[in-house]
Amino acid sequence: MVIYTTNEWKGYGKQNYYWNEYRLVGNEVQKYKCNRRKFFDGKENVWERNETFKESWNLDNPNIPNWLLQYL
Repeated sequence: MVIYTTNEWKGYGKQNYYWNEYRLVGNEVQKYKCNRRKFFDGKENVWERNETFKESWNLDNPNIPNWLLQYL
């Protein structure tokens, strides 16, 4: 379940965008860096989406970011 999504920011190139998602999975918060980009597949423009796991915290971990606790 997604508990927080950051604002989207532009990446390299004209149609390349990034954002972070924080997800609650069991008793763990996981951070993902998400990406969408537009490319031409030979017939039409297509949006492709990717995501990369970055880090995670248990709910009782003292290193979890303080601002994130309000969304739990």
